[in-house]
Amino acid sequence: MKNKKFFIKLLILLIISIFSILFVYNDYFLYKRPILKIDRIKEELENNESSDEKNITQYIYGTIMNTKDKGRKIKVINHTTTSGVYDEQVHKNSELFVELKKGDTAIGISEIKRDKYIVILLVIFVDAIVLAAGNKGVKTLVSLLVNILISGLAIFLFQQHAKTWNMLFLYFGVAIFFITLSLFITNGRKKKTLAAILSSTASLFISFLLAFLIIKLYKKPIPYWTLDYIEAVHDYENFFYVTILLSGLGAIMDISITISSSLNELIEKNPKIKLKTLINSGKEISKDVIGTMTNVMLFTCFTSIIPMTFLMMKNNIVLGEALQRYGQVELIVVLTSCIAIVLAIPISLFISTLVLKPSNKRRGIK
Repeated sequence: MKNKKFFIKLLILLIISIFSILFVYNDYFLYKRPILKIDRIKEELENNESSDEKNITQYIYGTIMNTKDKGRKIKVINHTTTSGVYDEQVHKNSELFVELKKGDTAIGISEIKRDKYIVILLVIFVDAIVLAAGNKGVKTLVSLLVNILISGLAIFLFQQHAKTWNMLFLYFGVAIFFITLSLFITNGRKKKTLAAILSSTASLFISFLLAFLIIKLYKKPIPYWTLDYIEAVHDYENFFYVTILLSGLGAIMDISITISSSLNELIEKNPKIKLKTLINSGKEISKDVIGTMTNVMLFTCFTSIIPMTFLMMKNNIVLGEALQRYGQVELIVVLTSCIAIVLAIPISLFISTLVLKPSNKRRGIK
């Protein structure tokens, strides 16, 4: 019976996945901008006098797939380089958003249509998490969707009230919503969930407060200009504090729920377990978690620093200076997140035992 239910679920998942991919491969009607599907490309290479790379001129011939110009044959020219730092090379069957004019030549390429790649990755992610975790995986996806909606709502509200609302206070509220809703959706209305929520909130607040005080006392200005698109934000300082606030949130929640769930499981298995044994078990569990979580934060930091560092070194800027220019902000963020991860362990142990201990007393445990 269980196997039958599993195969039915697997079949439904497979049908939804195939339908999603087929749909995104034929979703041209959803777009108002003209989409050009490339039929063939002719390329010309030229030497670049200022560098070792070569310039490439691509003569692109394709067909418009939507709008009133659907079926129209178009030619467009794309200028790029072998390095592809500022421009991209396109290939046969690539799909491009183009700007049209009268005749058979387009003004230029706006961007590449990439929704199919995103949907394929999304389908793989959804299928993997559902197959691996079952109903728990579905709850995780619901939690993720809720968090995305909360993020979108927060951005919308801040856009509407940017001059009167404080960005940092807004995202403190958003962070608490993230913690509460995510843990309730994935773990249900249980004591271990309450312990994880309290632990995550306390760890987040204390680690942020430490970072805030250190930055304020240090008084040396933070190089905000190294942050991407910072010129679009009028409140540099609070934008940076929001980055610190949200960066380690997932890792903190993971540690908090891991410890609270583990302690709860130990209590369920052995109602007469002593408090000292319970705490020691929590410490051993946390030792296994802390290393992986710290590495997660470190590698996240690397993904931001390494590309820009390599690009600067390519332009004859020494490694030390490149890291000093573009590594300071990321380093502050990742160190704050690591501090929060470390703090989450004793805080989670304390709050979890505090929340779960009354149930132990009722069972006659000293």
